[in-house]
Amino acid sequence: MKISGIFRKAIFTITTILIASCSSNNASQMKNLSSLSTKTQFQYANEKLPHKELQVIFQLTKDKIDVVDISAKKISRQALVKLLKQNEGKNIANGDTFIDCVVLTHTNRSKPCFTDAKKNIPENSVFHDSEVSGGMVLMTVLVPYIVVGAASDGDFYVNNKIDNELLNRVGATIKSDIFTTKNEIHDALTNNAITTFTKNVKPYMSLIDHDFLIKAINSAQSIEKLESIKRLLSDDNYYGFVVKSPVVNQRNRPSTKGKIINKHKKGTLIISEKIEDGWVYNGEGWIYKKILLSRLADAQKAISYRENNLRLNQRYAGLVSGSSVASINKVLNNKEHLAGIPQDKINKLKAKRYALLDEADFKAAKQKNTVAGFDRYLAQHKKGAYRNEAVLAKKAIFVSQASFDGYMNAFALTKKRSFLALAKNAIVNSNESVYVNRQLLDTYFEAQIKHKNSISEFAGLLDKINDVSINDYSKKLLKLSGINTSFRTDNYLESIEYQYILQYFTPQLNVNYHHKYLNLDLTYPDINIRIKEDANCDFKETKNGVRNRGFLESLVTLNGDDKVAYTYDVFNCKLGRNELTSVKKLLHDLPYYADFSASTLSKSWEATETTSSYTYSTETKSTSFSSQLADWKYTITCSGRPIFGPPSRTHSGLIKNSTHSDAYLMAQKAADELSCVELHGPEYFKTGYVDIEIQ
Repeated sequence: MKISGIFRKAIFTITTILIASCSSNNASQMKNLSSLSTKTQFQYANEKLPHKELQVIFQLTKDKIDVVDISAKKISRQALVKLLKQNEGKNIANGDTFIDCVVLTHTNRSKPCFTDAKKNIPENSVFHDSEVSGGMVLMTVLVPYIVVGAASDGDFYVNNKIDNELLNRVGATIKSDIFTTKNEIHDALTNNAITTFTKNVKPYMSLIDHDFLIKAINSAQSIEKLESIKRLLSDDNYYGFVVKSPVVNQRNRPSTKGKIINKHKKGTLIISEKIEDGWVYNGEGWIYKKILLSRLADAQKAISYRENNLRLNQRYAGLVSGSSVASINKVLNNKEHLAGIPQDKINKLKAKRYALLDEADFKAAKQKNTVAGFDRYLAQHKKGAYRNEAVLAKKAIFVSQASFDGYMNAFALTKKRSFLALAKNAIVNSNESVYVNRQLLDTYFEAQIKHKNSISEFAGLLDKINDVSINDYSKKLLKLSGINTSFRTDNYLESIEYQYILQYFTPQLNVNYHHKYLNLDLTYPDINIRIKEDANCDFKETKNGVRNRGFLESLVTLNGDDKVAYTYDVFNCKLGRNELTSVKKLLHDLPYYADFSASTLSKSWEATETTSSYTYSTETKSTSFSSQLADWKYTITCSGRPIFGPPSRTHSGLIKNSTHSDAYLMAQKAADELSCVELHGPEYFKTGYVDIEIQ
């Protein structure tokens, strides 16, 4: 059989029949392949083939082209000739099918699968020398009718030369079918329905991205879905390896000593032409097989793993189908039932059991509707789903009691301060004394009594509560904000501190005499009170003295001197008539313990006030200061208020050829005349002594 003769006769017949049919029935379906294929090529221009070249075996009939096989493996001339022998003796006009092979490249070009050195095409190929005239009609999945019309009268081979333009149009049509089918496969793989197709899609599986397939497998929700995916895969259509390392080397021979001629990144698809000694040859070089991942083996492993999980899930679903605690306990107590079930599933089963117990215990507590019942539920179910409901139920029970204890229990439960006012009113509005829970009363005190101004109100509540007195809260009351510890003789007995707290205790009294005032120090069990009264003092004389300085005093002042010389005034002090009367009246009305007689208060006492001082060291200076003539340097310090406020200011002077005593008097006079306020401002004051040292 000669292909050209068949085509000459068949194409004319096909064209005549189909064109006539389209003209009479639906002429609008006729499309010119030259314009359509241009659109098709543009549409899929950005669609990258997974290989540089794809060998596509297709079937050609009088009305369509069907893809038979797609392979990245190059077909040999011998295999192609054997394939094309199937075309012998066939007549396309009779509906016979022709088979051939075309190469699609990543540059969107097409060419015959095989030509010899002289670019001759094997006989029986549709691309072989044929004298076809009148054009060709093809039908594809995408477009109902495509007219192959070209400048060469629709012939693939003209003037001993392949018409590449016509070949590229047919290749583009096949490519559009490939990518359309690939998208259909993607859509079918990603839904949960069983993967079925209206045509054989196995040849297209070599184009599916491996990561996409694995994701589809891992997302399958049924065994049937996995089985439908499994049927699509075989060595013939899902071959090759994927690079699983970040980068692998391609060498010129199957050895680690071979020269590196290329590198492939993770995810690259490697098509093997042959495998030798654990090395894969991809037509260009050798790659170590162990660092590659077999696509088919990996997909089958993923299917097996997912299938196992689905079967375990099915068994787990059967295990948890029980709706009672007893049925779940039966499962959890049987190790054979749990074999292979993941721990997270077992944990979910335990969670379901807990939920059932939680619900049952809450229903029981709700049915009893007692505080004890809800407390039992809350204690047993720290993370129970009904805890909020249990708390609200308890609150409702407490509020219904309309008592101090009830409202305070509601407050302790919810921390809503409105219950404090209700608790107070429950006592105030009661016609008789009441009994309360002491712990709840303590809670009321801590929440409501914050300042001493609230003491009178709290005392009023205690008057209506049985078995509780203000003395029981004296220690807490004395720690409230606003409590005073310093008073005058005319206001102590009327103070809140005394009226509500301290009048019930007898203090220890100590009288301390000072310059211009007298202190009555009262020592109570939990507080010390000082009552002050002014005194009249008259100057008597000025005296000098020397004392030793302690180590800590020297350390704090950063002064290493061990002696302090000071000057002080002596006064005779006495209480005035009114002041004496006020003190005696206070002591008459106040119970106390003391080792003195009140009559001594009318006597005078001697008081002192230090006027100046200075320090010196006995290790570096002579002790006979009174007779030694020397030069003396003195320093007067003005300190800022407060202590951590403005920096200190110092003023120094020099007294020449003088004894220590005379120099000190002159330095003291200079200190008296110096005004820190005038020199530096109102925030400054002089320190209590003058530093003087020998030069």
